[in-house]
Amino acid sequence: MFDEHSQHLRKFLIAINYKGQAYFTVHGMDFTVTDVNINSSKVLLTGQDKWCFFRTKTELAAYIAQADHLWDADNMKEWAKGLDELSKVNAEIDLDFMLTAKDDIDDYYELYNTITFVEDFAEQIDDETMYALTLGSSTVREFFDAAADYFLWKDGDKEMLAIRGPRLLLAINNIYKELEKWIEV
Repeated sequence: MFDEHSQHLRKFLIAINYKGQAYFTVHGMDFTVTDVNINSSKVLLTGQDKWCFFRTKTELAAYIAQADHLWDADNMKEWAKGLDELSKVNAEIDLDFMLTAKDDIDDYYELYNTITFVEDFAEQIDDETMYALTLGSSTVREFFDAAADYFLWKDGDKEMLAIRGPRLLLAINNIYKELEKWIEV
């Protein structure tokens, strides 16, 4: 039932592993964005543009219910009304994996998924440093493009991914360190 509710409102419950702890947050589509050149995929932020994580689904729902700074506020609040501790998670993201990933094709898949969420956050806050480390980084862009070709479109070259991957591992550590400044639990 909650899954259909999430699909309809395009708001999704995300489990986040951060600093060895499990948290919950929201990722979804902002229906108020009408410009096709602007990314409508967003994460839940505090009023100070921090990426906010909650220990329980109930805490997450309560935060959304009282917040006055939400993107797509009406749909977000409607989504939160259906959220409870039994609600199924739509995706799991392990931010700590950014520090332990190896030069391995399976690890690259996990990093590709993680970077998707991190880039949505970076684009949303419009911070120069986060942008330079993610969306503005040729290392990240080249990896992301090679990974999308290989994992998503299935027409990529494994060797191209293998060339891009090791350079990404160096950049990921810096992204994680900067991201720590932007997370509120």
